[in-house]
Amino acid sequence: MDPAQPSFFSKLKIFFLANKFIMIFIAFLSIVTLSTTGYLLIANNKLQPPNKISQVPILPTPRVGTASLPTLSPPTPTPSPKSPSTSLNIDSTATRSAYVSTKYSYSIKYPPGWTAQITTQQDPKILEYVVFNPVATKAGTLSITLSYGTRTYKEVLALDPQTGESMIVASVSATKKNSKDSNGNKAINVIVPFGSNTIIFNAKDAFANLFNQMLITLKLTK
Repeated sequence: MDPAQPSFFSKLKIFFLANKFIMIFIAFLSIVTLSTTGYLLIANNKLQPPNKISQVPILPTPRVGTASLPTLSPPTPTPSPKSPSTSLNIDSTATRSAYVSTKYSYSIKYPPGWTAQITTQQDPKILEYVVFNPVATKAGTLSITLSYGTRTYKEVLALDPQTGESMIVASVSATKKNSKDSNGNKAINVIVPFGSNTIIFNAKDAFANLFNQMLITLKLTK
């Protein structure tokens, strides 16, 4: 080695002396960095112990086709208060014409398009005989008739010995009987007591519905 050349250590010493401030700064920076890293590692170890594992609850996975879903019932509607319903009883006979017997104190309504006609009878016990027929009916036709006479209720029932059907007409107990003439024509008879006298109401079977409608309009005013 040439004694005139500086040794390696001499060069290194010269380098450190020339850059001592830089080396001091690097050393300081290294110390700060190591200290910070060590502090963070210690703090992290305190927050999470090495042997403790954070457990996250595992939710059960529903199996398709077997999961039971809650049944939701539709809400029950609250009924709104209803106004009281009004029942209208329409009297289909209210506009009908009425036959009024002022002499014998009774009245009865008959269908529209019909006529009421008094006819004379040979029987002295029949005081009034009214024939109800559709308009333009041939003379002598007896569709529906009303007979008011002096025979008692029992006497009229005795004229036809067959058992009748009890019914209420004009608020009194009456009797309904069915009859058939020699030609096979069927008829309906209703015998209504009226004091000591009797009303006999008769109709051909074909007019049974109109007959029943007329019966409910019969009024006894004496």
